[in-house]
Amino acid sequence: MHREASKAFSKQCQSLFADVLGHGRRWKTACATSLGIGRATLYRYLDDGATIPTDILARLAAIERSARPMEGPETAEMVRRYARALVDVQQIVDDTGSLKAGLPATARRVFDIAAALNFSSQTTRWPTDIAGLVQAARKPLFEWVSDLSWDPDGDFTVARFVEGGSVSPECVRLAAPAGDVDTELAENAGYLKLRATCESLGSPAERDAAYVAWRRFVIQRPVLPNWTTDVYADAVLATLDSVDALVELFYQPVPEAFARSGQLRLCTVSGTVLRFNGTGYETECREPTAVQAARRGDFKESPFRPGMLQLRRSFRMFWCMPGRTELELERRLVRAGWTCRMWPELDRVDLTATSPDGRRRIAVDVKDYLSPVRLAARFAGFKEYARDHQCFLVVPDYVIDASPLYSHRFEALRASKARSPVSIRTLSGLVDELVRQ
Repeated sequence: MHREASKAFSKQCQSLFADVLGHGRRWKTACATSLGIGRATLYRYLDDGATIPTDILARLAAIERSARPMEGPETAEMVRRYARALVDVQQIVDDTGSLKAGLPATARRVFDIAAALNFSSQTTRWPTDIAGLVQAARKPLFEWVSDLSWDPDGDFTVARFVEGGSVSPECVRLAAPAGDVDTELAENAGYLKLRATCESLGSPAERDAAYVAWRRFVIQRPVLPNWTTDVYADAVLATLDSVDALVELFYQPVPEAFARSGQLRLCTVSGTVLRFNGTGYETECREPTAVQAARRGDFKESPFRPGMLQLRRSFRMFWCMPGRTELELERRLVRAGWTCRMWPELDRVDLTATSPDGRRRIAVDVKDYLSPVRLAARFAGFKEYARDHQCFLVVPDYVIDASPLYSHRFEALRASKARSPVSIRTLSGLVDELVRQ
């Protein structure tokens, strides 16, 4: 009985991985990897008379089911699977500095499905390994995905899933459940801890002061060589009982693999860790000056030491990078004589400001969305500030530079969906307008 079972197992594995999934002569390596076992263990199971564990048989059956050609909106499903796989791969790299431990299950599964789809269609339409996926993901989506009917508003048409050597915000948004990164971030343990810490303080002024101090801290210090020195140098943060818990939830260790010759190379603009791509450096920061500096090989250096921390990716991507625009807006308005308040009432809006003569009050939200369609659909408005403030939605200058019709598309889409009208400006455009008036 065992001999017949092992022969059936061997035939099943070879048929699935060599023929259906298209691995050919390398089917044993692919099979071992997908089953989560070593090659030596696989060879033992392939021997006549071997007993195959039930969990291995169940895993093989699951791979067979996933390898069946999908029905329905296969393109949308595949793109979302690729986005999820890239995010999970990025998480492993962020945690360990490499993929030596192997690919996550989401990546292995999507590559198996891709191989099956390629085999059934006799094409090489879908990437079937991490190198091929990253190569494709560096291109705008429309260049490697031919069917974009699932994205009728063009939210992701020109998106690159990999930018600056890392997954892009658009990739993270597509990978999130229902594409809702804001909800996912709000549920993040770090954010919840920050809210709870601030709300436990005595007065509204103390709560706002603590919240603002931490927001500034994570924007200005994405890398912490020595967190105790950095944190306790801040007069407000030094008084918080749970600041060590905030550091643990917002930051993670920097893998030693990120250092070169004992040094971390940091972006000259954002202060985040640069990634070496084999020939040069790439930065997560989208600001043109940052991208150009990294390409030239311009960087700041910080000696690597065990225990160094960097801001976790979700907070780098959705707090630190957009936050640079928020702080720059504050800096320019203060220089022009305006009185600013950052993230009032625990972040109801990003900034409120009063003109030097006290006659004008504005409220501002900063968004770093490359897609005006997505921003028009998701922006919820200015809440109670719309009653007595002039409200502006601000995007970084480079967003409009990359898409000159951005504002027109945003306003037209808001109108078409019967959403409340919103004034959109670039950072420089808003400051020029306010100072000139």
